[in-house]
Amino acid sequence: MKNLLFVGLGGMIGSIFRYLISKNLSGYFGSFPFGIFLVNIIGCFLAGAIVQYSLNYQKETSNFLNLFLIVGFCGGFTTFSAFSIDIVNLMNQNKFFILITYLGLSTVFGTLFCYLGMNLFK
Repeated sequence: MKNLLFVGLGGMIGSIFRYLISKNLSGYFGSFPFGIFLVNIIGCFLAGAIVQYSLNYQKETSNFLNLFLIVGFCGGFTTFSAFSIDIVNLMNQNKFFILITYLGLSTVFGTLFCYLGMNLFK
């Protein structure tokens, strides 16, 4: 139950930050979605830094950092960070075929299904 609380609280805070950043920076750069782009880049940086940082701590502290900050905050802030961690892990494991396949399929099918979902209910 404590783990769900950590994830939920972190997710709530991350979602609020995503909303504030994307709302306050949207429209400043023409039609380029700079707010969400910035959120994705910040989220990826934070997720990578927290993963590396948590490796230096005891299991309980590392578990808290993982649940609250990575799964919760970064997950609520941007799911792109989780996708990027998967890509980096595959790269570090030298699984380049799986990496390219995952990257390509996620991008193509994610975009396709987003398009289908948006247009299915027009």
